[in-house]
Amino acid sequence: MDVFEYRDAVIADYESFSRSFAKISAADIQSFISERYEKGHYWPAPLIQINPSFVPGDNVEALVAKGTLHKECANIFRFNRSTADPQGIPAGLHTHQQAAIGLAQSRESYVLTTGTGSGKSLSYILPIVDAILKEKEHNSRPSIKAIIIYPMNALVNSQLEELEKFLGHYGDNKPVTYGRYTGQESQEARHAMSANPPDIILTNFMMLELLMTRQDEIDRLVIQSAKGLRFLVLDELHTYRGRQGADVAMLVRRVREALNPEVLCIGTSATMASEGSLAAKNAAVATVASKLFGAQVKSENIVTETLQRITTQDIKPTPETLSRALQQPIPSAFDFRAFCAHPIAVWVELTLGLVWEEERWVRAKPQNLAWAAEKLSADSGLDQQSCQDYLRQFLLAAYRCKSPTGKPVFAFRLHQFISGPSHAYSTLEPEGKRVVDLSGQQFLPGSNREKLFYTLYFCRQCGQDYHPVCYENESGEGALKPRGIDDKNNDEESSDWGYFMLDPQRRWDDGNYESSYPEHWLEEKNGDYRLRSSYKKFKPTETFVKPDGTIDIQGERGWFIPGSFRFCLNCGFVHRGKSREASRLTSLSGEGRSSATTVLTISALRYLLERDTELKDDAKKLLGFTDNRQDASLQAGHYNDFIQILLLRSSLLAAVKSAPNGYLTDSLLSQAVFQSLGFDRVEERPQYLANPSVDGPGLRKAEEALRNVLSYRLYFDLRRGWRFNNPNLEQLGLLKIEYEGLADLSQDQRKWENLKFPELQNVSVEFRFKALKAVLDTMRRGLCIKSRFLDAYQQEQFKSQSYAHLIEPWAFTEEEQLQPSCTMILTSKPKGRNSYNLVTASSRSSLGQTLKRSNVWGDDLSLLPRINDANYPDLILSLIGVLQSYGLVEEVNEERGIQGYQLVGEFIQWMPSTGVSSTDPTTPYSSENEYFKNLYQNIAEFLVAGNRTFFELEAREHTAQVSIDKREEREKQFREATLKTLFCSPTMELGVDIASLNSVYLRNVPPTPANYAQRSGRAGRSGQPALVITYCAALSPHDQYFFSDPARMVHGHVSPPTLDLANEDLIASHLHAIWLSETKQALPKTVNLMLDMNQPSNMPVLDEFDMQMNSDKVRSRTIERGLDIMRMLVGDIAVAQGAWLSDEHSLEEAISQWMKRKVNAAYIEFCDSLKRWRELYASTQDQMQKAHLINTNPAASETERKAAGQRYGEARTQMDLLLDAHSDTSSDFSTYRYLASQGFLPGYNFPRLPLLAYIQGRRGNIGRDSFLARPRFLAISEFGPLSLIYHEGSQYRVKKVILGVRPEQSLDQPGLVKEEARLCPACGYGHFHTQLEDELCNACGSPIEGGKRVSNLYRIDNVSTKRAYRITCDEEERQRQGYEMQTTVQFHQTDGCLRVTQGELLSQGSRLFTVQYAPTATVWRLNLGWRRRKNPSIYGFNIDAVSGQWSADEQAAQENSDDLAQGENHVERITPYVEDRRNILILRPEAELKLDEHALATLQYALKRGIEEEFQIEEAELVVEPLPSRDDRNTILFYEASEGGAGVLTRLTSSKYAFASIAERALRICHYSTNDDWASVPEDMNTDCDAGCYRCLLSYYNQIDHKLIDRKNSEAVNALLKLIHSELKVGAGSKPYTEQEDYLKQLSGSSLESAFLNHLKTNGHRLPDKAQVVIEKFRTRPDFIYSDHNAAIYIDGPHHEMPQRQKLDEELSRRLRAHGLTVIRFPKERERWPSILAEYPDIFGAATK
Repeated sequence: MDVFEYRDAVIADYESFSRSFAKISAADIQSFISERYEKGHYWPAPLIQINPSFVPGDNVEALVAKGTLHKECANIFRFNRSTADPQGIPAGLHTHQQAAIGLAQSRESYVLTTGTGSGKSLSYILPIVDAILKEKEHNSRPSIKAIIIYPMNALVNSQLEELEKFLGHYGDNKPVTYGRYTGQESQEARHAMSANPPDIILTNFMMLELLMTRQDEIDRLVIQSAKGLRFLVLDELHTYRGRQGADVAMLVRRVREALNPEVLCIGTSATMASEGSLAAKNAAVATVASKLFGAQVKSENIVTETLQRITTQDIKPTPETLSRALQQPIPSAFDFRAFCAHPIAVWVELTLGLVWEEERWVRAKPQNLAWAAEKLSADSGLDQQSCQDYLRQFLLAAYRCKSPTGKPVFAFRLHQFISGPSHAYSTLEPEGKRVVDLSGQQFLPGSNREKLFYTLYFCRQCGQDYHPVCYENESGEGALKPRGIDDKNNDEESSDWGYFMLDPQRRWDDGNYESSYPEHWLEEKNGDYRLRSSYKKFKPTETFVKPDGTIDIQGERGWFIPGSFRFCLNCGFVHRGKSREASRLTSLSGEGRSSATTVLTISALRYLLERDTELKDDAKKLLGFTDNRQDASLQAGHYNDFIQILLLRSSLLAAVKSAPNGYLTDSLLSQAVFQSLGFDRVEERPQYLANPSVDGPGLRKAEEALRNVLSYRLYFDLRRGWRFNNPNLEQLGLLKIEYEGLADLSQDQRKWENLKFPELQNVSVEFRFKALKAVLDTMRRGLCIKSRFLDAYQQEQFKSQSYAHLIEPWAFTEEEQLQPSCTMILTSKPKGRNSYNLVTASSRSSLGQTLKRSNVWGDDLSLLPRINDANYPDLILSLIGVLQSYGLVEEVNEERGIQGYQLVGEFIQWMPSTGVSSTDPTTPYSSENEYFKNLYQNIAEFLVAGNRTFFELEAREHTAQVSIDKREEREKQFREATLKTLFCSPTMELGVDIASLNSVYLRNVPPTPANYAQRSGRAGRSGQPALVITYCAALSPHDQYFFSDPARMVHGHVSPPTLDLANEDLIASHLHAIWLSETKQALPKTVNLMLDMNQPSNMPVLDEFDMQMNSDKVRSRTIERGLDIMRMLVGDIAVAQGAWLSDEHSLEEAISQWMKRKVNAAYIEFCDSLKRWRELYASTQDQMQKAHLINTNPAASETERKAAGQRYGEARTQMDLLLDAHSDTSSDFSTYRYLASQGFLPGYNFPRLPLLAYIQGRRGNIGRDSFLARPRFLAISEFGPLSLIYHEGSQYRVKKVILGVRPEQSLDQPGLVKEEARLCPACGYGHFHTQLEDELCNACGSPIEGGKRVSNLYRIDNVSTKRAYRITCDEEERQRQGYEMQTTVQFHQTDGCLRVTQGELLSQGSRLFTVQYAPTATVWRLNLGWRRRKNPSIYGFNIDAVSGQWSADEQAAQENSDDLAQGENHVERITPYVEDRRNILILRPEAELKLDEHALATLQYALKRGIEEEFQIEEAELVVEPLPSRDDRNTILFYEASEGGAGVLTRLTSSKYAFASIAERALRICHYSTNDDWASVPEDMNTDCDAGCYRCLLSYYNQIDHKLIDRKNSEAVNALLKLIHSELKVGAGSKPYTEQEDYLKQLSGSSLESAFLNHLKTNGHRLPDKAQVVIEKFRTRPDFIYSDHNAAIYIDGPHHEMPQRQKLDEELSRRLRAHGLTVIRFPKERERWPSILAEYPDIFGAATK
């Protein structure tokens, strides 16, 4: 494949498409833009990445002969088996694969980290199979000898197929057996596996967790059969990061402890670390692997790829040699030896392929072709263009040259980054003087910020340039400032925003009303025209503006156009009705991300299918990636609709071109198009028929159904205002519509006599024809057509026929609302009725204005009286009467006696046109779009020639929201290339088998270079050149950052995974899993089955569970096993000494103490974790009972019973979720999943209790009933009112809330129980419930008055959708409803006390920040309403309180109103919210730091990055937000995003100097260094980074704040410097330290207790939360309580030394510990206190060193 020609063809198509939208009339702008296009500004030269050659090792047969491998391996491991050649060839190995075999055979754990396509899977499969074969020679007992863990089921399935390739030919007598255990298997398959265990199990980490934890019989047998496990493999090691990676690391240790501590651990990975020397990179990988495996992986056991040179010369050729070679022709067919000696081959390999580093060959950094040509030119002395041409051809010849092994010698990838053109900008200066720019800067560099750049938009018709502006009045000085075209207020009447058109020559004359203004703006008064009063406010105003936007008479002359763009001042084109501003004007390109993607991918596939002759058929396909599953669905739908429109329009063009009479009529149209599509051929029936084998009458009915669909779609496609970004054939001038008999009628003088407008008889034939055609065209474009295809009754039959016989996309969809014919009326539309089906031809209508113009009547206008409102009715009636006389138009009677008219469809003649778009002003919109013009003509020619390429183009989505069976089916179709386009989320990023692939498309720049390497590496594995296209959206900061230097992404920095194993919560959850497995108690599928539901007040655990689980034997065995696992963690948790492990004893003793406390409390914590389920069940049961009472109450009214029935249904739905673990919707309440969601068991970072959206299934198995899940904080906006959800080719609109259980509500009323909150205006803290009426903020102490008060809060649990319509190619980006979102928090309250730790960060005695850490605080996410609601102080949305439907809302913008339910009965206003319990930390800076929004945003992300690096967590695990809002930054809120939390916020407040360490890391991350311990201004170590880069503070996820982030911000840097020298002083019991100390001393009952408090203070320990609290159950009153740790503290005076008292104390302590409390006793001897305190650092904190 000529990949360069391939790339050029794709770019040429894209350039044609991209440039086809904007017409630019200004010469200077046109010249500037054309120059940028010609220089490839938006598609710079691609990067070239040579695929290196791996050093070959022996083949398998040779290793068998040497005795290295078992003899049967020679028969198993063979490549290229086929029916024709069942033996295939011996599998050849690379050196790195052979090295892996050696390590496995020496029983040393290892990691293979090599590039894509390097055979990583074989590096562990082969040694495993070899070891199993050898073991079976002396031990044939069935057992599981290897467990291979994959991060995704798709990888499991892919590997299963690979094993089948090697072992499938043995049939049922495989020498090595294997099986999948992922949860996809049937119960029978699991039974068979437990009864006859395979040698190898392929699974995922979640299934392995269940195997290790749950105790059902099958799982126990499977685990028992794995005793003595020999191999444990982690595939795709680099994916295990953050909390999920830490969970997997703990799981591996549990597997080793349970099955075989000496198990051999193997990992495979793509590049895990890219910085530093080879030794440093290997050490980093070994560190990560050792953490994951819990066993040492030596640096020397990191197997990396071994690369070799192909060429034979040792050094680069001399200039003379290169010059001679470049002047010789490239051999048509290279001999391998000759190629290896060729000077250019040597140069290419040593320049683009390999570099020599650390005594080894490594991959060279990719370079673009232009750079390579420039380099070759410099090295050879020849001109650059010649060098570039030669390099292109040479590289193509190089891949065609095969090595002795049959592989191309220089396979390579091209990495093409493409930027979408978005906007051009210019200064406000005259043409020729102004500066035009594409970068989007605010100011002209070097202008001292006195010249602003303004966005340029262009009239779609004439290309006149305009600037969107807003009027500002600063200090009494007016100014026009730049604005985004969609940045406007809701007041359409406002004059504060609009457009500015430069007009230095005053070409537009505002005084000449008749020629300058649209006619409907004018009225006649005393024979003169004047502006109507309703339009005066929109009159363009002559304005003089200076380049800085200031309005000043010294500025440049122009016109300020207030409000919306209503008409062009240059060409007079008028925009009427409601449409987006961006549809009236165009920027540089009309494309969006979806259109660009569709065009680029179709262009790529067309080249592969139509022009390439070298690739095999199964390689002619394209894999597309996007980082959002909704975008994948949207893109697939956009692509498919685009293809269908192309086919429909092109088949029409082909049909009219071949029409026998030169035109088609209504009766012939559908059959002609049917035949053009080739659907009259038998082999094409599967394209459209539900039953392709049907014949006879069934076939005739099916074909008739399709013809009816085609006719309707063709008429509908001609309507007005349709698809600016995809103009139809008429707009392009390819199709002409004429009317039979119209020419004759124009000449028939008899018909023009005796008319109400008699002067028409004097008009010439030419202008009569134009006037009549204008009327008929208006009727046609308004679908005022009498045709059976537009008859409402017939359309119902068409839909039924379509449903019965056709399949999508050629069928009507179920919800598709067909447009029936409209009616033209000659008056204005009547008020007060739905008039969507009426088209007005009144004097003020578009037609009315047209018929008053000279361009209709020409010179004959002088023969007519002045046409005005008075005589226009006679004119239009006369024209209609003339048309009626020939039968072209018929009169129809609308409802309420309205008289109207329709064009008779049979008179319409569809005929080809010249390809010149019409300039006739009666045409509403014409287009000179050459791209679409050529495209339709080409496809029409293909259809005539029988080319079926476009019928092969279909796209599907592959994401986690697609069912597993469909994903597997699509993977298979894609492998075979029967499905040629697959758009996927990162589900396909890893090594799923997709066979040969040469084209990868990235819809956005991936988050990291590691992601890019994985995605791009999917292409080119077969040895053919590959093309990787990355589309960079013009307005995406992330995309544009990497577009400016693609090498930063293609060859960028890859960080090793971060893992924090010193997290107490993490270890405790896995300890609980061990405890649960030791109980040998299989938990039921649902929680209720282990609770005594006959005791509804407390629902205790059933006795049989209690007896089995709450035993000393279980605890003893758990401690024993737990200690074994902790020994594998010694190197990782040593840092926890002094944090949550005692540092007073040895680490082993400290672990033992902690272990005993945790295990003793395990059963209590298990019972406590069921509390939330109990609460949900109780409230649900209560609602059902109350509703039932009303339903059965004969005195209840019908309304009351209806409301109660609704409530009962809601509660029943909730009860089903709680009790039915078999439903797909209830997985979050299945017992083990629920326990994980509560943090009791490992959660693996999955979202807990997500919000669900119900998607109703569709016919034809297109989609089943399903629920789509999203994390709650994301779903509150993604699933908000009227949001669109994209799924399987359709848009689903969120129409209603599935109303949840409402506790404490009277069910005889339909109203919803709402909550109220007041938000602090200073810090955003939320005051709910008992705090509602507080005057001062509970968080910051500021007055609450003046903050937001939201009185209608309602929690959203689940929503329901309704299919809106199929995804069309009008969709550019996901349509997101604009909501105003608000985050707020509330501290948890226990016994009337807020659970918050107050702290201060002090530096040199002054306070820098107030710190508040609140465990299990409630984080609320509120949806306050439409961002563009009419009254910002009115919060929320209207909802029907009975049905849950989102209802009509006066606050909604017009575009939302039509989708809201009308006429609901029980409408209330609610503000939706979601909530979750999270550990939070609030950081509030002191005013003295003087942090503005730039400094606070910078500090926010600097601290976040510092925390991530300090505690080894991933970016997504910690959320940071400004409070009270993004527009008003006073406080920084941190909260842990992952389930169970990463535990970092607790650790931040456990150490005095944690913030100091984080601040130092943050400064280093921001490229600063110090030589004086940060005492002075630090040194900037990276001058290439200005405000921020992706190595420091910028990230894919904080793009919204990129404009605020500035690492050089002096206030932010100063704050970090001060933090480095700060220490944290914390209080307790929700009070600051001093207040808490005073409070506790007041409650102290003895001087010894006071002394204890003084000791805590002096040594920097945490203070207790409470004092002298009575524990009623045990009739004891500890001196102090640490609430978070369930710790009771006793300060024992002298009387506790008496023997009898000591016995009582011991008994009491035993009973308290048995119930999960930690009991700590301090004697009167104070010198013993430090050692006791040191044993419990998790409770008291470490002493000050």
